Amino acid sequence: MEKNIYLTRSEQKVYNLIGKVRGSIIKADNIKQLFSDISEEKINKVCSSLSKKGHLYRIKRNIYLIQSEPSEKPLILNPYKLALQIYPGYLAFHSALRIYDLTEYEPFTIFIATAGKSCMIKTGEYIFKYIFTKNTEGVEFYKNVYVSSKTKTFYDCFSKPQYCGGYSAITKALYLNKGCDWDKLKEYFENFASDTLCQRSGYVLELIKKANIVEIPDFIISYFKSRLKTTARLIPQNKSAGKYIKEWRILDNLGSENIISI
Repeated sequence: MEKNIYLTRSEQKVYNLIGKVRGSIIKADNIKQLFSDISEEKINKVCSSLSKKGHLYRIKRNIYLIQSEPSEKPLILNPYKLALQIYPGYLAFHSALRIYDLTEYEPFTIFIATAGKSCMIKTGEYIFKYIFTKNTEGVEFYKNVYVSSKTKTFYDCFSKPQYCGGYSAITKALYLNKGCDWDKLKEYFENFASDTLCQRSGYVLELIKKANIVEIPDFIISYFKSRLKTTARLIPQNKSAGKYIKEWRILDNLGSENIISI
């Protein structure tokens, strides 16, 4: 980096303290609390200057990444930890599958379920996608991050398959995991799922069962069939062309071969 990285006395004072947690984020408000002898205006100027010199990387207003070394680009040591530091939530969808080694694909988009509003933040080569969810149950601390449990991950993926790679990604993950806690999965659907979500999920699970990919208990399929209420498309956003499955009252506009391929 060719920029001047010489630090003034105030900059050195601030960085000597916050630099101990390199790779983490810090908010300007937190820095102000640490240095009562430095004015708020001065702290803002110090943060701005440290950012220009590459010691901090501005993620958004008042939020900075503490760099491991001076650089114009963000030096992200652990994108999962960083994502959870920016906004509260837990790793979910495809990111949770990756944490559990239930998918081989290593993406540059990190998915976080949050009780706050949905938003997206791009930092360096990573995109942090925060998805609003009302249901924040089933969270574990695993590999030093908060992540949905395996069973909750499967529920979340059925709920929003577009954030995990689609139904084929769910099929492969169930195969690699050799199923899941079916009683707990049923409980999530009973407590939080719409009839239409049960309809789509049941149809997919029966395809998986019939293809002998995973052993799925009969009570799971029976439960989903009990929730049939109306006709629906498997992929709501897709075109209406497809095969109508009378047993499930569902229009398969994706194709069974695209669901059970692993």
